Amino acid sequence: MILFLGIGLFVYLKTPLVEARENILIEVNSNIKASSLIKNIKLGSYENTTLDTSKVGEKEIKIKTKSFLNKKGTKTVSYKVVDTNAPLLEVEAQINVQQEENNNLLDYIFVKDNSKEEIEPKITGDYDLKKEGKYKLKVSAKDSSGNETVKDVVLNVIAPKKVESNTNNNTSSNTSKENNQKENNTINTPKKTKKGYDIIEKDGVTYINGILIANKTYALPKNYGQGLTSETSAAFTKMQTAAKEAGLNIFIKSGFRSYQLQTEVYNNWVKLNGQARADTYSARPGHSEHQSGLAMDINLIEQEFANTEEFKWLQKNAYKYGFILRYPKEKESITGYIYEPWHYRYVGVSLAEELYNNGNWITLEEYLGIDSKYK
Repeated sequence: MILFLGIGLFVYLKTPLVEARENILIEVNSNIKASSLIKNIKLGSYENTTLDTSKVGEKEIKIKTKSFLNKKGTKTVSYKVVDTNAPLLEVEAQINVQQEENNNLLDYIFVKDNSKEEIEPKITGDYDLKKEGKYKLKVSAKDSSGNETVKDVVLNVIAPKKVESNTNNNTSSNTSKENNQKENNTINTPKKTKKGYDIIEKDGVTYINGILIANKTYALPKNYGQGLTSETSAAFTKMQTAAKEAGLNIFIKSGFRSYQLQTEVYNNWVKLNGQARADTYSARPGHSEHQSGLAMDINLIEQEFANTEEFKWLQKNAYKYGFILRYPKEKESITGYIYEPWHYRYVGVSLAEELYNNGNWITLEEYLGIDSKYK
């Protein structure tokens, strides 16, 4: 009897006692460890591996255990991956388009979901891109789990601008000079960057060596920006045409974002992943380059974009059209953001050629001698 109890006690001491949680629900594509499945463990330890949360559905994992006497084993634990978050739908409250332009409204809408599935937005409502006027529409995006985001949007179709007479042009010119003079009066005494460039703030916008800056240190006014600048759009069209001739397709996945829309986007990411993590890839309102009308996300807003032929082409050719890779690899401590192979900024051909640096991109922060840190 004593021998039997001794053997039982020996086996007991060799086997870890693992108590798993029940009815475990985990959000899809979340970074979760095995520790979230274990309620308690006695007489040993377990390997805290990362769970597979890539797809919705029932899952199980075999967790490796080890007793204090170094006996190894496994504990099978079941869990369920779910998707309870609605898609992130980026679209301006009012979309302004020219009547004569060849428009596709889907170009003004961006959808991203934590499930990483491709979601086609749906536009509901009558409108005519060839007829001037304002049209009330609803834009929606629904993922495969049934989560849906719906937004009210006003489509503003604008008639082509009329060419003004010489008299009007002269008047406009005089008015422009007066406005420029007023603007110049608002310029503060220039400060200097670490590299000696003038820091000039005009109407709430910061220019350094003539370059508009929007990063974590320098913000834009709430009312700044109406869309991509004409120079940026024209340059992208040229670059897109060249890529097409090379047999590749590049397109703007996410372009201009207003202060209001950036507020929504940023708050959504904070809700999903917390502020500390969100700050590494999403700008706070007013600090986004997208609001400047000079930046865009191209094709795929995922790290995997770096493995595509389109990215490889952009790496070798974007600077020729005035675009720079704004957030290069291994420069997070300088730019304030993770590596974003999809994010490009228009700076003009001359500066882009200099920043290209034979493929070893120089950031605007390095070039100008500025930092990018929230104050």
